[in-house]
Amino acid sequence: MAKKVKVRRKERKWGKIIGILLVTIMIVIITLSVLYQSKLQPIQKEPADEYFSFSEAQALVAATNDNKSIIVNEVYFNITAVGGNANFVLVSPTQGYVSKDNYPQFEEIIQNQSKQVDVTYPHEVLSPRTDKGYPVYFYIECDEAVRARVTVYITEFQYSL
Repeated sequence: MAKKVKVRRKERKWGKIIGILLVTIMIVIITLSVLYQSKLQPIQKEPADEYFSFSEAQALVAATNDNKSIIVNEVYFNITAVGGNANFVLVSPTQGYVSKDNYPQFEEIIQNQSKQVDVTYPHEVLSPRTDKGYPVYFYIECDEAVRARVTVYITEFQYSL
């Protein structure tokens, strides 16, 4: 008769394996959620009126009878990116019903570089005199800055005939 031999089976430590697996899964979930949350937080952009500076504003104007305001036909000024490089810059006149097709645009303005903005108004714009000059208004926006309304003061002008 054959003798029965008892074979010892290895005891598997399922409890340990499951515990290690659960801890690993939790670490992966926490790491992924932290990475996902950091991507959701928007980058703080400064307003365009602080990101750019404006200078050398000039205009082609017609005089008014009261000599306290001017009628603006064209305006020219320099825009300079002082906050860093600016990509896809759009200058939107808020007066004079300028067509969107005629809005001044710049693909890139390098930091501390100036570009000249030229705007011709199809309908004249009345600008009253202030202590700083004659104001005209624009919206400025780009990829790196939040859209902002800016006031450009005309201090030099030529009279149109």
